Amino acid sequence: MKKLIFLLLPLFALSDASALELLLEENRGESGTIGYVDIDRVFKEYSGTTGARDEFISEIKKKEDALNAKKLVVFTLKAEIAKLRQEREFALTLPSLLETRQSVEAAAAQVSAQAAALQASSQTAVVQASTQPQAGAEPAASTAAPVALPAGITSLPGMDGIDMPGVAKVPVAHFKFSVSTSVPEIDLALQKKETELKNRDEDLRLSQRQAEKELLEYESRKGELLLGRIYVALKELAIKEEVSVIVDKRSILFGQNAVDLTGKLLKRLEEPGL
Repeated sequence: MKKLIFLLLPLFALSDASALELLLEENRGESGTIGYVDIDRVFKEYSGTTGARDEFISEIKKKEDALNAKKLVVFTLKAEIAKLRQEREFALTLPSLLETRQSVEAAAAQVSAQAAALQASSQTAVVQASTQPQAGAEPAASTAAPVALPAGITSLPGMDGIDMPGVAKVPVAHFKFSVSTSVPEIDLALQKKETELKNRDEDLRLSQRQAEKELLEYESRKGELLLGRIYVALKELAIKEEVSVIVDKRSILFGQNAVDLTGKLLKRLEEPGL
């Protein structure tokens, strides 16, 4: 659409306007009497031209807003699909991670139980020794070493967070599945989203082509109306000034008797009822 704006902003191509020329057989002026207008100045100063250009820009803005709304839907769908694919990858590894986690938690519980039993046994031995002292014997210190937890019991691969492209590693505790942890259900949701994206993409392309077509038609229609208005004003002015031919100022190389009708044309164009 931005390219289209730059292509269409010259609402009325001056190449067409420069070819504007009137030959009036019914004119009462002498044969060969020539007048000219500065068509560049007319397009620059005539309120009808500037107003039409503003209306055209407004029309472009409306089309852009409508297309941007559709683009937003497409971008949102693409983001949702990317997230679902990431969730699918995580869902594939989730069962094994959970199984490993359960195994580690069970091992940790067993180790903790063993440690508690050893600690209780040691305390019992100390109590017995203190209540039944032997002559010349010192209480025996416990030689039981602290039971170490298995490596990786507090951290499992893949459970510390999930890498989200373009974002960061999201903690597992903060991660929520959009649909489900079931891979088939995620696949079904992906299929629906991808089908919707395809349809939305096609609709966006059709809308872009339709917008360009409508803007070209709008430009052509407005251009014809304004050129027609200028033609009518020139014809009336030529008859009034008794000029047999009117040409664009750029077409004149030399002339002493040429009549500049630009100011009178602009005045006539601004008059009501034209």
